[in-house]
Amino acid sequence: MATHFAPTRPHPSAPAADPARTTTLAPRGLTAFFLIAFAFSWTVWWAGSLLIAGGNPMPAVIIGSFGPMVAAVSVTGATQGWSGVGALLRRYAPRRRGGFTPYAIAVVVVLAIAASATFPVFLQETSVDSAALGAALPLLPAQFLLIALAGGGNEELGWRGFALPRLQGALSPLAANLVLGLTWAVWHAPLAAMAGTAQSDMYFPAYALLCVGLTVVLGYIFNSARGGVFATVIAHAAINVVSSLKAAAVGDPAGPGEVALVALVAVVLVVATRGRLGARQPNDAER
Repeated sequence: MATHFAPTRPHPSAPAADPARTTTLAPRGLTAFFLIAFAFSWTVWWAGSLLIAGGNPMPAVIIGSFGPMVAAVSVTGATQGWSGVGALLRRYAPRRRGGFTPYAIAVVVVLAIAASATFPVFLQETSVDSAALGAALPLLPAQFLLIALAGGGNEELGWRGFALPRLQGALSPLAANLVLGLTWAVWHAPLAAMAGTAQSDMYFPAYALLCVGLTVVLGYIFNSARGGVFATVIAHAAINVVSSLKAAAVGDPAGPGEVALVALVAVVLVVATRGRLGARQPNDAER
């Protein structure tokens, strides 16, 4: 008697995660990324400081700030080809990226920085420069757009779009963001020695702490946005605009109040998320 066996059907495999929506990746290419980012930016800033010789440093600062983007695209192209570069650039797409949560957190940290302007005024260490504030306000829309494109927001494809997912693939989300924050601070170090930059007016250890706190906040925004950098570009630009407005109004860049309030927001996010900072478990499906 012949025995008939029912044909077996293969189990459907889980759909592959969209590489433009992942927040955790294997740490391939990280060393090359950091080397290129630092080499590009520091070389431009060093050459610029020699060429301007006391002039306006902004052209060199802006060109050098593209180092992380150049590094991300270069390493991705070398390791994954044009398809990888396309996936990297799709991180800019704002659609279906975590709803309003990333933007709400951006508003919170911007308000914290703005609120820190009241501390030196309350302590009677300074007063509000109404003329400088009035002159700066009409320029805010143009300043925001410039910063988003070439004054901080342009860094996001590198730091968050490329480096953070790979760091989170090797470390816990909290450790990854702390490492990235310290790296970000060191990357800015040459600007502290370049006359005419915002960093040259700051106490660098306080600025480094501010960088770490902001990195934790931006890391949460990135993870909450399901690996999208559009929200972090908006947040980064808004943070820089409000910081510059605060500096113009009360002359207190990276003061103790700003560092403390940004650190408070970062600590609250760490505690509230138990250190996950919005990152999903590696086996979670990306939505």
